[in-house]
Amino acid sequence: MRPYIRIGRITGLIIIFLCVHLISYAQEVIIPWKGIKDTRVRMWVYKPDAGKSNGMGVIICPGGSYHHLGIKHEGHQVARRMVQEGYTAFVLRYSTRTYGYKYPSMMQDIQRVMQYVNENASQLGIAQGATGVMSFSAGGHLAGWMGTYFDTNLMEEYGIEPAVSLKPAFVAMIYPVVSMHEDIAHIRSRNNLLGINHSYSLRLQLSLEDNVRKDMPPVFLLACEDDQVVPCENSIRYNRALDVYGITHHFVFYKKGGHGFGLGGNKTKFAKTWTDSFFSWMDTVFGSKKSIFEDGN
Repeated sequence: MRPYIRIGRITGLIIIFLCVHLISYAQEVIIPWKGIKDTRVRMWVYKPDAGKSNGMGVIICPGGSYHHLGIKHEGHQVARRMVQEGYTAFVLRYSTRTYGYKYPSMMQDIQRVMQYVNENASQLGIAQGATGVMSFSAGGHLAGWMGTYFDTNLMEEYGIEPAVSLKPAFVAMIYPVVSMHEDIAHIRSRNNLLGINHSYSLRLQLSLEDNVRKDMPPVFLLACEDDQVVPCENSIRYNRALDVYGITHHFVFYKKGGHGFGLGGNKTKFAKTWTDSFFSWMDTVFGSKKSIFEDGN
């Protein structure tokens, strides 16, 4: 038995090393609720090299059905890609159902970190109001919620009144959960977020396609027709609503690609190329990679 034990230990050490190596690219770990409440919520900060910042920030919300988080391929690896383009990136480990949380905990988390980033923008090398949200799957719903309800303060119960705007500069939603409606909802995400016995009014409130508003930030939306996890109709209906309200947005719709690829290697040919579409769109909306925010502090 000893050879098998040794192999198991070696494998375990390799996994631990890889995880530590990956996260070691982050310069800092923020505990956004420190001194307010005890949670597992954390935010890893990734900064571009000196002189390479474009003045913009991006908060990254991994997916996982509001149950867990795909924090490696939809979090840390994405942050490293964003940093290459000059963004200061923040990987958010928000509350999930695994640890007993449901609405509105997740929404409070994204508001809290947006507050932190905007209040400390200058120290972080980011222009005020120049931080957006990039998100995946259920995280896409969280980011889309922030794009709609940025002026609904859910942190009031903790005595928090932000002195800065919580409105994202942009919202990027990759193969997102959008709707809570029965016909196209990702039921697991809905149940983890709202619980089984939720009210119909809350279901309507959190169906983002029904709550688009004219003053939303620009939206980058991506979906795959062959997505077998979250029906692409979520993104199609959301795109239609964004059209109706004249929201600046871009919808990338692939025939094939599936779900959950993030930046996780070779699961799909889009795993490393969809970011090109995003950066190109950002250049169109905000100017060159040395963005209009660069001298905005």
